[in-house]
Amino acid sequence: MPVHGQLAKPSFSIDSCIAKDAWSHGAALSRWQHEYEQVRPGRFSGRVFTAWLGPIQLVHERIDHAFNYRGTPWRGSRIFFSYLPGCGSDVFYDNRPVGVSALVTHRWDAIERVSASDRINLVIAAIDEEFLRRYLRPLPGLEERLLAPNPECYTADAASISAFQRTVHGILQELIDSPELLENERLRVEYQRRVLEAIVTVVANASGGNGRLPAPSTRAYIVGRAIDFMEAHLADPISVRDICAAIRVCPRTLSYAFSTVLGASPKSYLLATRLNRTYRDLADAHAGSSIESVAARWGFSHMGRFAQYYRSAFGERPSDTCRGRGARQGP
Repeated sequence: MPVHGQLAKPSFSIDSCIAKDAWSHGAALSRWQHEYEQVRPGRFSGRVFTAWLGPIQLVHERIDHAFNYRGTPWRGSRIFFSYLPGCGSDVFYDNRPVGVSALVTHRWDAIERVSASDRINLVIAAIDEEFLRRYLRPLPGLEERLLAPNPECYTADAASISAFQRTVHGILQELIDSPELLENERLRVEYQRRVLEAIVTVVANASGGNGRLPAPSTRAYIVGRAIDFMEAHLADPISVRDICAAIRVCPRTLSYAFSTVLGASPKSYLLATRLNRTYRDLADAHAGSSIESVAARWGFSHMGRFAQYYRSAFGERPSDTCRGRGARQGP
């Protein structure tokens, strides 16, 4: 497997993963450094299809659960993504609402937080920036627009955005059905060309030059600050009052913000985060700690209530998670 941040040599492969928990879903996308937090109780369901076309990585990702995400793609990549019709809610991307019929692009290190209160369905093209730069040089004006330092959002031409979505999704489906197609060098080059042309068409057809991301959402900003405080005090007996005092908002404002952005209350999100961290430690094949010590590490002192919360969140007992180490992902 290539080292994170480096493409040792052009790679061509197709892979898929059906994950039954947020921890496994976060590990399914090779060379990305990220993690997902399950926001509400109930079994998590995530699906990822990935194809490597040398310096281009294509992804189709679906999550049927509210979540909070932090992370970065592989170093040196340029990201192009679009949410497909059928997403259950607005997705907050760097505290900004982004809907369907949009193509968003950013450098690998420009964005690290995404959250959604319902299911999402999206396609992604991650492209090595130097490869993309060489492709764009003969095309006047496009290099500056497509390699802008700040994130950009294109919404003007719905038809070309839909064509980008169909291109990425279609190539992935072709390769899932017939992975042997990647053995044909001519087809590999053709797949690369189709992806690049779909992106260039969106940008070339955008009126008024580069698009701007929607204005930041105040409620998403509040949620982000609250989450930062929670994560710094997960093992402490903090309350909603403590969170409000730390970020200087009233409880009603905090509650509305969490309901809008994540579809959950601040209290339930705090509980979910503690349970997520406990789950990851119990599922870690290299962990040797007892269930009691892991639970205490993440702020649980009453084991009976902890067991009830855990089973409600993940549909299994803590001991079941320990026994299932190393086999967390579905076929």
